[in-house]
Amino acid sequence: MFDLSPSTTNPNQLLLKVHVMEALISGIFSTVSSLKKAYASLQSAHVPLDAERLQLADKAVVTELKRLAALKQSYKERLLLVGSSMAKNNLLDSQEGNDNKQEQPLMSYEAVINSFYSEIQSKNALIDSLQNKLSQVTLKKNKLEKQAKRLEQKVTRESYVDHPVEDSLPSSHLLESAVLGASEASRTFAKLLISLMRIARWDLDAAANSIEPGISYSRMSHKKFVFESYIYQRMLNEFENGSKLSILPQSKEHCFEQFRELRGMNPHTALLSAGGNSFSKYCLGRFLDLVHPKMEESFFGNLDQRNEVMNGLHPQTQFYQNFLKLAKAMWLLHLIAFSFEPHARIFQVKRNTEFSPLYMESLVRIPKSDFGNADVEVPRVGFTVMPGFRVGNTVIKCQVYVLPASSGKP
Repeated sequence: MFDLSPSTTNPNQLLLKVHVMEALISGIFSTVSSLKKAYASLQSAHVPLDAERLQLADKAVVTELKRLAALKQSYKERLLLVGSSMAKNNLLDSQEGNDNKQEQPLMSYEAVINSFYSEIQSKNALIDSLQNKLSQVTLKKNKLEKQAKRLEQKVTRESYVDHPVEDSLPSSHLLESAVLGASEASRTFAKLLISLMRIARWDLDAAANSIEPGISYSRMSHKKFVFESYIYQRMLNEFENGSKLSILPQSKEHCFEQFRELRGMNPHTALLSAGGNSFSKYCLGRFLDLVHPKMEESFFGNLDQRNEVMNGLHPQTQFYQNFLKLAKAMWLLHLIAFSFEPHARIFQVKRNTEFSPLYMESLVRIPKSDFGNADVEVPRVGFTVMPGFRVGNTVIKCQVYVLPASSGKP
């Protein structure tokens, strides 16, 4: 430390040493006070766990420790600058005898710092452990939310079939109900197609790539979404024109009347109903669009179902009965959409569009940290799975597959 004894004969030198010592002591008290506050914040951020506060408090503690180290270095540098050459020589001559006295306060101070570092490392280990547990809980939560949502959709759809509410006018609620029904039916039929493709030894990667080329999937299981997208493309083709408008009822009143009539019927009964003629034409046309001849032949070894459909008949096979469930859900969506004046509009988004939660719903999890972070590229859409709908002030979000962050722009 500084020699402030009366043997220091130079008053200016003594004054400088006093000023440097005062600055050092003041800096130490100020920094230690800030360090205590930062450490208290670090402890309080654990209960309840606040990851953002933990990170900020951790940075504050490290900053104060660096500031202490800087004070120590500054002290040594100023010690060499303030003395005259004689004082420097005297300091060097007496260094050996005074080493222990000089180092004792510093060693004590370094021990405190090391203690802080050790405790910080222990807290960091605890934080890492809690963050891992939080990630696991979040994944389970997301899975449960998806299961609950699907169950809610199924219950809602079945309740409308078994106990249809007698709505006197078209409403956005009815449109949302029809969209939910179409979504569930599409997902079910996509699973059927994928299982038949596997049995027929299809190359699912090549099949997925033929629908949406060049998509990088974060998981193999995500390829199911591209087959759902294919179903929507075929079943809702020319939706804006009423799917070849001639088969739809000619007025919004008739569309809504058919919607109310058919929604409580099973598909076979719907084909035989008064409004079944339009539904029948829709089914026949969409089957030919959806099921390619090569697909049918690879699945069943023949084109018997296609031949019956081309002759205006509805096959009695299990596969076609499953298709009718899909077709009925999509037809109801057409009917309710064209029951409004003006009719509901359909929309979808193109590949590489920036994801917007205002009118899009991602079918895969997007980390919340990806939003509002300038260092992270905005998530982008790979393809639209289910289109969205607009009627009046109501927007039903489109469902999209968001590209993995590592894939960048396709």
